[in-house]
Amino acid sequence: MTAQTKVDQTERFVSLFVTLLQAPRRGLTKAQLRHAIDGYRGLNDKNFDSKFERDKAHLRELGIEITTEENAGASSDSFFESGVLYRLDPTRSQIPAIKFTSQEAMALALASSIWSDPNFGGAAGRALARLTSTGSFDVDSSRFTARLTVGEAVLTPLTQAALRGEPVSFAYRNVTGEESLRRVAPWGLGSRFGLWYLIAFDLERREVRMFRLSRIVSAIEATAAVGVPPRPEGFSAREYLSRLSADEATTTARVRLAHGCGQDLRATATRVGASEIPGFDDVEFAFHDAEATSGRLAGLGPDAEVIGPPELRDAVVRRLHGALAAQSAPLPDYALKKTVATGRSSGVAMAARALSIVAFVQHRGSASRAEIREHFGISESTLTSDLQRISMLGPDDISLGTRIDLDFEADPVQISTPPELEAPLVLSLTEAFVMVVGLRMLAQVEGTVTKAAVAALTKLEEATKHLPVLDAIDLQSRADDDLELSGAIKRAVAEQRTLTIDYFSPARDEITGRTIEPIRFLESGPAAYVQAYCRERQGIRLFRLDRIFGHALPGKTFELGDRHSVDTHDLTRNLYTPQDDDGAVVLAFAARLDGLLRDYAPTRVAVGHGEHQDFRMGEVRIAGSVHAHRLVAEHGGDVFVAGPETLAAETAAWLRRALSIYSIDSESGNAP
Repeated sequence: MTAQTKVDQTERFVSLFVTLLQAPRRGLTKAQLRHAIDGYRGLNDKNFDSKFERDKAHLRELGIEITTEENAGASSDSFFESGVLYRLDPTRSQIPAIKFTSQEAMALALASSIWSDPNFGGAAGRALARLTSTGSFDVDSSRFTARLTVGEAVLTPLTQAALRGEPVSFAYRNVTGEESLRRVAPWGLGSRFGLWYLIAFDLERREVRMFRLSRIVSAIEATAAVGVPPRPEGFSAREYLSRLSADEATTTARVRLAHGCGQDLRATATRVGASEIPGFDDVEFAFHDAEATSGRLAGLGPDAEVIGPPELRDAVVRRLHGALAAQSAPLPDYALKKTVATGRSSGVAMAARALSIVAFVQHRGSASRAEIREHFGISESTLTSDLQRISMLGPDDISLGTRIDLDFEADPVQISTPPELEAPLVLSLTEAFVMVVGLRMLAQVEGTVTKAAVAALTKLEEATKHLPVLDAIDLQSRADDDLELSGAIKRAVAEQRTLTIDYFSPARDEITGRTIEPIRFLESGPAAYVQAYCRERQGIRLFRLDRIFGHALPGKTFELGDRHSVDTHDLTRNLYTPQDDDGAVVLAFAARLDGLLRDYAPTRVAVGHGEHQDFRMGEVRIAGSVHAHRLVAEHGGDVFVAGPETLAAETAAWLRRALSIYSIDSESGNAP
């Protein structure tokens, strides 16, 4: 699709919105809309219907719902008066103007910056531009940084389905390893004990069920269904998730570990004893979820064998066999290209920005081009293109309304709009969701931004109370898993005090003592981190809280200096920071793990078409061959090494040795 086609499409569906907003209360017919809007005239019936339906879908993404009703009084021979009437309810397409203080606006900026997922991140940016018009903010100044991302690949589509009330289907593996197709109406999602859960009405079993996202083993598909019950009035994901107990959710694993391996498992073990196999120990520890735990154990390869329970053993074997199958399959054709920012936005993003620019200028009366560029983070050429697009918005037939009037080359910019456009545009479900969840996360953290986040959240929830689905998502801070540790870290950050920790490094499979100077506390989806200067490594490092097995506050303070400088924006984009001696490899990630590939900050990327699924190929830097082996095993067929050939062969051989521990024929996948 060319850039010009994209601009035309954006102008067309936003003109549809502007036209309907000015329409008589009763609405307009399709024939009137076809006549009034430039982008519809000259189309044949089939193309018009297709574009009209697509435009309504685009507006729905912006939170704008077009309603219909029969035109009962129309005569059958009238071109303009016959057929269904289409209309907008201004009370549902706009929100009351909300006045935020400068501190509350800062909290909104922080809340919008925490989303690293492309879909949710774009929605957060659109919402921020619509809610505030007080300029840009330095979010680097916060001692708390959050990064909400998709720990489970199915989280994004399930969240969107829950918000929209759309039934879906997926393949689900139960605790015994049996797979079945589930058709459900998603009601809400939430996290507990580091695991994500879906609360949904099972359309086959006709009852409410909770599903662990780690056991969903397919893509999420939309499904047609009749008799789908609506989400109950007053539904709360938190209420359902509160029924889960950490103690009741655990099972004891019995694992044979090679001497010196699995130090994190040994640190939390309830029993460690000598094994009948020389060179191994028998280790017992508690775990929550077989699928999630199997990734860690599969990553140990031939250094670990699961004795029980059977579902955990089967899950590990399944991952190893799937990983070997993917690693041994014919390499897909691909051509790596440098990762460069295209500078393009989707039609929906451009439309949201155009309408936000209108609101921004209207709120101020006028605005300089420099002010608009800074607020929206766009170039001069993009601004000119946006203003030119805005000048074309609205009906071409003046009997049905007026176009937005402005001089797109003027400085300062002044915009004359129909009075119906003076109120801010309503937040879509997704936009309201990302801002409310972001503010809720900020409100959980002690610091200078906490009160402002609570105040901004109160105002935003009141303005969006017509969206009860906001209670459908319950995000529990991972810091809550160990309040003593997280409390010590937050105190160390606030008071600039050193912290000594015993830290587990999965790349080296060892626990070492570190003295760190904490800079920021970071929440990132399924994990919590502290960003700190490490005195032993003499550099900035990220430490996961669930890998810290001991800590102490010695009471010594430190002064912030050049050694603590870091680009917070890079931190929130990816969490894996290559070291100088890391080697370049080409890894392939299943399309649904695109976010994981982004975390590795690839320098070159490509799309590879495999026999059963497409892969995202990326040239990344990793810490040695062991890291590659473990990454491939952990994802059980969704990741493989594409190059160099020697590393790919080494990885396949390593996986075969791991399967041989279970007496598995690596060619057939069966026990002899």
